[in-house]
Amino acid sequence: MSKDFLTGKKYGRKAVIVFFTMVILFSGVCETLYCMGGSEWLVAILMWIPAISAIVASLVSIAESGERYSFKNHRSLIGIRFSHIKYILMGVLIPFVYLFIPYRVYWTMHPENYAYNGVAFSLILKDLALYTVISVLVSLLTALGEEIGWRGFMLPALLERIGVIKAFAIVGLFWCLWHFPLLIWGGYMEGASLLYSLIAFLLCIFPVSIIAAILTIKSQSVWPAAFLHAAHNAYDQAVFAGLTGGNDKMYYVSETGCITIICAWAIAIIMLFLYKPWKDEKC
Repeated sequence: MSKDFLTGKKYGRKAVIVFFTMVILFSGVCETLYCMGGSEWLVAILMWIPAISAIVASLVSIAESGERYSFKNHRSLIGIRFSHIKYILMGVLIPFVYLFIPYRVYWTMHPENYAYNGVAFSLILKDLALYTVISVLVSLLTALGEEIGWRGFMLPALLERIGVIKAFAIVGLFWCLWHFPLLIWGGYMEGASLLYSLIAFLLCIFPVSIIAAILTIKSQSVWPAAFLHAAHNAYDQAVFAGLTGGNDKMYYVSETGCITIICAWAIAIIMLFLYKPWKDEKC
């Protein structure tokens, strides 16, 4: 593992406090307004609150260190670094695997709920290929806002303080809980009972957070996680959901589906085994 994420103590204590304070406070306000019937634009603003908080917190960190301001250093503190293309491709392809398999199983179980039932694959590809690419790029505009906060700033700031396992756990749990107000009051991921949705969402998103964290550590960049997040949202919400009917689908697919949970955990465990992100940790 690259040592930038584990050593150096470059994220000041005040900076971390500022980050969490801003995220919790402003997200709470934004989510409250949205759940009270606010505009859909509030969701886009909400998704950029982690990035804004990270940008401000990283400035505080630079001030704490006493270093002279450098745009390059500031950019690095929020994960905006060059990434090898293979990690970005992994970020785009991995969500396709853990989302497509559950939808494919559900379509096989309920062919009447599949919009392209009986249609040749070549025609499906022709219809959806360009739309899918555009959807991922559009989704990147908001997904990047979250990832600058979660994996660009929060993850490395926690890694240097509490180590890999605890950092992975806190980032994953925080990311899940950050969505809970939208699940409870905002109409997000409707279609299953509330208690089931909350538990299933946590079980699904937590391994996705692990996957994103590993890609971030290996690439030393927030871009692979941003593309993973964007691809995840695009495949699930813009592509596959539009092809799928059925009142029970949320128990099988999407971010509350039991099959998605199994697939996401399988990939997360495989990546943990292959990359062992804790192996170079200095405790």
